[in-house]
Amino acid sequence: MASIIINLGDAFLLDTPPNSEHLYIAIAQTSESSYLFVNVTSRRPNSEDACILLPGPGLPSFIVRESAIAYQFAREMNATELAGLITAGSPIPKGSCSVAVLAQIQQGGLVSKRLKNRYKVALKGFLGIS
Repeated sequence: MASIIINLGDAFLLDTPPNSEHLYIAIAQTSESSYLFVNVTSRRPNSEDACILLPGPGLPSFIVRESAIAYQFAREMNATELAGLITAGSPIPKGSCSVAVLAQIQQGGLVSKRLKNRYKVALKGFLGIS
């Protein structure tokens, strides 16, 4: 399998439970080889509102409805782990976010009540926030 390059803001379609295809965006480098990824999902009444994304400039074109970052499903992965989860046939990466949207997602992570503390600490460290 070819090596996957991970850039912040890249979006990957991952084959994860319960419904197989879930979009994850790389938002921070957590070590020399690992990255923090957050899940993008269609906005629902019970979605956390720390980061709401509207289709348009700065977002991958396949995001066509109001979406929320589901910080509770964040995960840390390296390129090998990521490669093993990418949905068969999906472009690598599936798309990418603008720097402004990436910053919006990162800031949402800082205020999220659902992002696990260890990921919040890693995000703060990456952003240089003590």
